[in-house]
Amino acid sequence: MHFSLSTIALLALAACGAGLVNALAGGGIFIVFPALLLAGVTPIKANATASLVVLPGSMIAAWVYRHSLKDHSAALIGKLVGCSLAGSAAGSILLLRTSNATFTTLVPWLLLLAATFFTFAGQLRKAAANLSGHRSQAALLGGQFVIALYGGYFGAGMGVLLIVLYLATAGMTIHSASSLRLICASVTNLLAVAVFAGEGALEWSAGLPMLVAGVIAAYWAARLVKGMNEESVRRWILVYAWVLTAYFFIRPLLAA
Repeated sequence: MHFSLSTIALLALAACGAGLVNALAGGGIFIVFPALLLAGVTPIKANATASLVVLPGSMIAAWVYRHSLKDHSAALIGKLVGCSLAGSAAGSILLLRTSNATFTTLVPWLLLLAATFFTFAGQLRKAAANLSGHRSQAALLGGQFVIALYGGYFGAGMGVLLIVLYLATAGMTIHSASSLRLICASVTNLLAVAVFAGEGALEWSAGLPMLVAGVIAAYWAARLVKGMNEESVRRWILVYAWVLTAYFFIRPLLAA
């Protein structure tokens, strides 16, 4: 697909915003995905390309927190990574088997689901912590597969779900759950992008400039993060996410 220089510049700017937001509070997918849609990329390719754009950030975060994995046994990590790979493969293949028309219909509902996860992340974590006495490896591994399937299919809000899962079924602390979440989320994203690339579902002409812009923005955000209010950024992202969700619900009416 051919894009004008002005469109590429705007997409790169959107990726910069996503990189900054992800480094501070998460939720960058709410910027990247709609930007690609508005640029004329088909819904399936926009979703797949958005996974490519946010991948470096998740990989870098996982690398930074790799030392925290000493809190978990190698056997547990291996099982969770295996479930992540299986779920991601299933979710990404399911996405590619979904028609653009069907996915377009699902987009507002997927955005609503993700916005809800982000909005009530704190409450979900508290509720999960209260269930920490009910440990179940079967529920942990089954939940990991289901969340990774969602991650391969759409992915926004996956990190919130993973932390809730680990708190509720494995009795982990927030710190140990966060480090494991980064590893499993990055594995999920990496495999999904590999599947999308193999099936020709990535819009490289837009994705590569956005990927570079996002990495640069994330680098500078990491240097500036101490001077910024994470909670304030999170509130603005939540407002934006809900406005965006509402827009996609009324978009068909506007086009009628």
